Amino acid sequence: MPDKISVRHAQSLLRLAQFPQEELDAELRALNLPLVLSREYAVPNAEISAENYGRLFIHLIRKLQSQIHEDETSLNSALEFSAYRMLYLAMAHARDLQEALKRAAVYYRRFEASGESFTLTEEDGQICCGFEFSSETESDGLHAPANFDMGQLNWLKGLTGRVLSVSIWHRLCSWFVGANIDLNRVELAQPAPEDLEAFDTMFDTNVIFSCEHYAFYFDARYLDFPIVQGEEAVNRLLETYPAELVQLDPRRDSIASKVRRLLGTDFQRELPGLQQVAERLHMTTPTLHRRLQEEGTSFQQIKDQLRHDLALEALDNSDATTSQVAELLGFSDSSTFHRAFKKWTGQTPSEYRQSRSLAG
Repeated sequence: MPDKISVRHAQSLLRLAQFPQEELDAELRALNLPLVLSREYAVPNAEISAENYGRLFIHLIRKLQSQIHEDETSLNSALEFSAYRMLYLAMAHARDLQEALKRAAVYYRRFEASGESFTLTEEDGQICCGFEFSSETESDGLHAPANFDMGQLNWLKGLTGRVLSVSIWHRLCSWFVGANIDLNRVELAQPAPEDLEAFDTMFDTNVIFSCEHYAFYFDARYLDFPIVQGEEAVNRLLETYPAELVQLDPRRDSIASKVRRLLGTDFQRELPGLQQVAERLHMTTPTLHRRLQEEGTSFQQIKDQLRHDLALEALDNSDATTSQVAELLGFSDSSTFHRAFKKWTGQTPSEYRQSRSLAG
C-alpha cells in the first residue's frame, strides 16, 4: 500500500458518519480537505494522502464519540482509555508476535461487539489470521454512533471497511515487529471488483475473492520476531491513526530503513544484534555490512542515530529527568548517556533543554 488512499475508501468513512451535506462540507473545509470527498461520485483513481486520511479518520472518530458521551471530559477519557489503546499497549508489552497475537485474541473475546473477532490457526507452516465480521444491514443501524464506541473493538463497517481492516491489521503486525510480514495470500469473501490493481497494491500478494472468509496467510517464522515498539510509539501511532501504517511501503525502503525499523523504538528491551537483523532480512552478516556501507552508514551508526532521535524527542516533549531518559534509551547510567548526548549534539542534556527553552 503506498502513501496514498483511494478517495472512494475515504468516502466510505464519511458515509459511516452520515452527516448532512452542508455540515459535511463545513467539516471538510475546516480540515482543509477536498470537497470531492463529499460528492457521490469521485474521479476515477483519485487519491488523498495517507496523512489527510489519518486526519479525517481521527476527526470522524472523535465526532462520532461526541454523540455518545455527554461532555468533553468523558469524551477525552473514552479516547484515552479506549479498547484499542488498551489492546495495542498489551501487544506492545508482549515478547514476540506470537504472544502479541494471542493477547489480541483474548482482548477481542472480552471486548468484541456484535460477534466480531479474529482467529489464529496454523496450516502446514503457514499462519492464517482469519477475520469474523458481523452481518450488517442498514436496518441494523449500520451508521449508528454506537458502532464506533471506543469501549468496544469494532472493525470498520461495509465491504470497503472489511478490506481496510484486513490490510491495516496486517500492517499493524508488521509495525509491531519492525519488519514487513510478507503475505503468501489474502482471501476475501466479497466478489472480485473491477479495479483488481488496487487490491494488488494494497496487499502486494495474490488476492483470492469469493472465499468463505476474510483472512491473510504468512510464514510461521514471523511469530518468533520480537516486538520492538513501546508505549510511546503506540501513543504516536494513535495520534494520526492509521496514517503511519498506510505509509509503510517496504518496496521503497533502503536497507538502513529496514534495519532501523527492526531495531524499533523500545531500547529498554534487549536489541537484536547484527547477525539477528541480517537473518531477518534474509542476508548474511557480511552482505548486510556491505549493503549498509554502500548506503553510507553502519549498524552502530543506525543504533546511535535512533538513540539520538529518541533522546531529542524525550527531552523536547516530556518532563522526564535525564536519568529517566537514559534508562528509556537503554544506557547503563546517566553519565554514559551524558557523554553520548554531548558527542551527538555538542551539549549536555540540561544545556540542550535550556537552549530549547530560551528559543521557545
